[in-house]
Amino acid sequence: MTKTLLIISGGIEAADAAKRAKEMGLYVVVSDRDPEAPGFAFADSCLIADVYGAHETASAAERYNRKIRKIDGVICVAADAPVTTATVAERLRLPGISVATAELACDKLAMKRRFAASGVPVPWFAEVNTVQELQRVAIERGRNLVIKPVDSRGSRGVQRIAQVEDLTKAFMLARSHSPSERVMVEEYLDGPQVSTESVVIEGRCFTPGFSDRNYEYLDTYAPFFIENGGDLPSHLPPETQNAVKDVVARAAAALGVTTGTVKGDIVVHDGKPYVIELAARLSGGFFCTREIPLNTGVDFIGCAIRIALGETVSPQELEPRAMTSVVQRYAFPKPGRVVSVTGAEEARGVAGIAEIVVTAKPGDVILPAGDKRPSAAMVLATGATRENALASANDALSRLKIATQ
Repeated sequence: MTKTLLIISGGIEAADAAKRAKEMGLYVVVSDRDPEAPGFAFADSCLIADVYGAHETASAAERYNRKIRKIDGVICVAADAPVTTATVAERLRLPGISVATAELACDKLAMKRRFAASGVPVPWFAEVNTVQELQRVAIERGRNLVIKPVDSRGSRGVQRIAQVEDLTKAFMLARSHSPSERVMVEEYLDGPQVSTESVVIEGRCFTPGFSDRNYEYLDTYAPFFIENGGDLPSHLPPETQNAVKDVVARAAAALGVTTGTVKGDIVVHDGKPYVIELAARLSGGFFCTREIPLNTGVDFIGCAIRIALGETVSPQELEPRAMTSVVQRYAFPKPGRVVSVTGAEEARGVAGIAEIVVTAKPGDVILPAGDKRPSAAMVLATGATRENALASANDALSRLKIATQ
């Protein structure tokens, strides 16, 4: 009988995973609270449930499993909902990480404490409960700090203190993005940052996804961290890349991930890798669904799906078979209401363009840059070299016109 996969999140990035699952011959169930979620277009069945409502989604999955069709695996793509995924897996007795591991991965303070206790290198960090505590820390340690919510999603509420004028405002913004209203600070370590995407199989960690994060707008959008895509393969020396992969493996073990996927945010400071965060889930931004296959030839999302179904994935399947240069960049229109979007087809015709995804449409409102990336389109380009791929990406972006007023 055809196996059934539940994909939690029907967002545009998760739609890629649903499409790949269909190509693999699976029966696909997609869960999202938005009836118009893009992922539903590739689903055989749909569940209307909040991605971040663990018990709501688990109850819907239980009903579906009991009354309609047996679910064989569950996976979450491009949404920070490992607790939801783990709760479903626990209720239905499916492969997956434990709820305790998922909760640990969603609490940045508890995560850092576990890493520190396990000898995993992390920046200095501390919880701050009041504005006064934040001010005291800034005096004692200097302002080379990052303030962030303890349990928010993505970069929401994250700010660099050195570029903040009003500490009270920064504290309140960070706290407003924390469901538990907790705030922490950590030392800002300069150096190249990388995104990693790994598969853990019976305690062995494989990292075919390794991207240099592009922060060209770090000063433009200060104090916020607005990332503009990334570059693969990494420019870091092989020994540094191996050190990063080793740290990711140690961090995954510290969280209790023995079989599953982890997404790493790593900074290399003075030649040494430090873990900023490690998410017990698949990344967004098309990293795992499009960039890794283009760069390495590894069917990363296919392997992740098979692991979620309890199937065996060999180490050889996670070994890069190519090393094509891939560049991802975003379009950042002027803030305002979108009045027209043109040039997409012309941009797709640029040599080296692998994919263009336009998310903006007339009537949408592009907000000023804040703690969330104000992008309206994404471009993926490939080339014989990074320079070739970057030239193609920039050429395509120049042809894509998103007018606002």
